[in-house]
Parts: sequence; structure tokens; C-alpha cells
Amino acid sequence: MKIDCYTHVMPQNFYARLKAAMTGPDYLSGLLESMPELADMDARIAIMDDLGIDQQVITLSSPPLEVAIESPELAAELARVANDEIAAMAARRPDRFIPVGIVAMNNPQSMVVEAKRCLTELGMKGVLIYTSAKGKPLDLPEFREFFALMADHDAPIWLHPARGGNQADYAGEDASKYWIWQVFGWPYETTAAMTRLVFDGLFDRHPDIKIITHHAGAMLPFFDKRVEWVYDRQGMPELDQAREKLQRKPSDYFRMFYNDTALMGSIAGMQAAYAFFGGERLLFGTDTPFDGMGGEGFTADTLKSIEAMPIPPAEREAIYAGNLQRIIGAG
Repeated sequence: MKIDCYTHVMPQNFYARLKAAMTGPDYLSGLLESMPELADMDARIAIMDDLGIDQQVITLSSPPLEVAIESPELAAELARVANDEIAAMAARRPDRFIPVGIVAMNNPQSMVVEAKRCLTELGMKGVLIYTSAKGKPLDLPEFREFFALMADHDAPIWLHPARGGNQADYAGEDASKYWIWQVFGWPYETTAAMTRLVFDGLFDRHPDIKIITHHAGAMLPFFDKRVEWVYDRQGMPELDQAREKLQRKPSDYFRMFYNDTALMGSIAGMQAAYAFFGGERLLFGTDTPFDGMGGEGFTADTLKSIEAMPIPPAEREAIYAGNLQRIIGAG
């Protein structure tokens, strides 16, 4: 069995409401026309069948609500609209789709209320958040109640990178060039968020909390020795003081994240993620439909990269489906 743990949708009614409410550039124009699989679930099922994928977890596509909508109240309202539609999408084919909710991160109180509604009323299996709330880090006190709720419900958090092209790479510039903001900025943003959560003591407060990172743990598998040599060793006052509040070595906490396999088919990247996190923390995920979807797309390449790893069959099966089923309480 194969369950894609990280795919995206854009429900049509929500899409129209979001476009009408946005005050900035309309970078959503033409999205559903160019990528109909964001809303056309029959078309998506046909492609899933071609690729041998049994189920998909569906999460709301970017942009983050807190970036697109300035009003915290309106952002929270649109989160409810999106969640109702995502739940309905999944309910039409519960054998193929697993729904995950969204929250408005510029409205921390609503995050808690809406996350609870997603889990207890809509039957969703978790909630997606971004690596920052329009630049605010996740270790701020205002987000602690949300993390506590998710831990209390034993429901996973899907963590998606947040960085736009308007975030310049160098001082004195107005925007990022050459898509640096996404190609390299997203892995950095994810790693930075993970680091802030580690040193904030999230895993000491909630030892069993489940967070699924996008793109296989970002930079961590490739900088594992830098993490160990810098964060685990004594000698730097700021880090020595930060470690005093933790019950374990920082590198131990980094390995407590779960991670998808959306690496565009990189075999070396997949093997690095496996070496750092272990097979029990990897979940098959592709970034559909932003992966090209069809036989020549990254989904097929991702499957090849998983097959290329010299690991026991039982571990491969767990990556494909068993690990996700375990953490969402299914299967």
C-alpha cells in the first residue's frame, strides 16, 4: 500500500473567496486552470491509479492565510471555509483521501479553536501550519496553546515552509532573485523553525508530539555533523545556557521530527534523510500536484528514489504507508 502523506488542494469556493479578499498582487490568477488537479479530484484519482498510489493526505495549498489576508478575523473565517471544503472533498472518497486542516496563524486564539474543530467535528487527521507566521517564529508564547492542543489530541502537525519572493536575499535589495527564496530559502526556513522549536523545549513539554516536515527534514540530513559539533558541545555561552533548559542533547530532538520524501527524486538526498532520521521517521510524500504528477513527474521519481534505498522490505513498506497509519491512528 502507498499513501502520499503531503499533497495539496485548492477548493474552488475557497479559491474564489480568497482571490476576492486579497489586497496584494493576484498571484493566484490562472492557478486552477493551469493545475486543475488542485480541485478536480476525479482527475487526481486517475493519476493516482496510474502511479499505484492508494491514498493521499490532502492539505491546503499556499499561500499562507496570514500572508494573503491582513485581517486576523477574515483569515480565521477563510480557514473555516477551506476546512469545510477539504473535509467534504475527502468525504466524497474516504477510501482515497485523508483530510488535514489549516489555521490562520495571525490569529492565535482562532488557531486553537479551529484546530479543535478540525479534529473533533470534521474528522481531520491533523493540521498544517507554516514555518513562521508572516515572519513571527513558532517559539513565541502565543503559539504554545496550539501545540499543546495538538499534543493532547495526539494529532500530527504538517509543517510547510513559508518564504516569498519579496523576501530579499541581500540587504539593499527589494526581492529575491533567481528563485533563491524557494529553492534554497524554503529548506533554510524549515530548518530554522525546527531549531527554534528544539531549543524552546517543545519536545520536553510534549515528548510525543508529531511534526511532519516538508522535503525530508530540509537541511538537517546534510548538516548532521555541524549540528552535533556545534549544538551538542560545550564552549559557547549562548548555546550552553540554552542547553541547560533541555533534558537531552539537541541532536536527539532533531531526530524526533517526522519527514516526507518530497525531494524530487533525489536518491542521495533520500539516503541522507534515511541515515539521519531512520526509516521509522520517513513518510512517503510528493508535493502533488506541484510535482508534475504524471509518469514523468516527481511522484514517479520519488517512488524510484525510495526503491533505490538498500533497506529491508518491512522498512520500505513502513515508509510507504505504515508510519503514517501509525501516527494518525489508522490501518
